[in-house]
Amino acid sequence: MDAERTARIAALAATAGPVWAESHDGSALQEFLKEIGCDGVDAVLVTRQVVGCSLGEAQEMFFTAPCRGVELAVHNALMETLERSQGDV
Repeated sequence: MDAERTARIAALAATAGPVWAESHDGSALQEFLKEIGCDGVDAVLVTRQVVGCSLGEAQEMFFTAPCRGVELAVHNALMETLERSQGDV
């Protein structure tokens, strides 16, 4: 990760930290991140830093939050396409 992105993730984590500290609610954290325009990989990285969890746990928190339904649908469609393409090889 470049220095600019590292700094952005750290700043977002500092902003989101109080949301997590108040509720320890992954869905509330994701809703907050979505509201401030933090999406995709950045949201997973911020979640990992704020919560202090593994990458897999942060991804799960991201994809299972109700406000991330669109992202989950896109992820699932991509995975299905990749799985189907394995039969074409």
